[in-house]
Amino acid sequence: MKNILVFLLSMVTACSVYGQSTEKPYIEVRGMAKIERTVKSYILDIMITEELAYAEEKKPFEEVKKAFFEKVKTTDPGDIIKLSNLMVDKSGTQSITARRVNYLPVKDFSKVIAAAFADGKARAEKMATAIGKKLGPLQAVVDYSTTNDEVEDTAYYQPKDDRYYYLSLKYHVE
Repeated sequence: MKNILVFLLSMVTACSVYGQSTEKPYIEVRGMAKIERTVKSYILDIMITEELAYAEEKKPFEEVKKAFFEKVKTTDPGDIIKLSNLMVDKSGTQSITARRVNYLPVKDFSKVIAAAFADGKARAEKMATAIGKKLGPLQAVVDYSTTNDEVEDTAYYQPKDDRYYYLSLKYHVE
């Protein structure tokens, strides 16, 4: 019985070592492409209250509300983003509790995917050249997208953050 167990253990070890050595070499890279989003609308949750005021001279609610709406009269949608500057009235009577933006669907998402593939393949080709090999066939693709950009969606407003589509590409090398 002991000899059978030793034989089986030897076979398993030999097969696992042999199996690992037959794996073809590969390069795995990440491809990425910028997602151009079009803003549909901005959503701001604004709180106007005289109860939270910390100025020495508290104003009645109607006066606070009237002053706020006079400050926000605008015809330029870009001015809505500047609204947060108006919130600094140093009295505590006005505050923005949430900033969100509503995006239209990405028009041609297949172009974004194609750009990410092209970016990944270019990186893989550079890496293959650097190690003196040729890029072989594509072995695997992993989609790292976290949202569906082909539908309208609402997210918290982040004016400086660009969005990117990511995927992982695994190529054989020859």
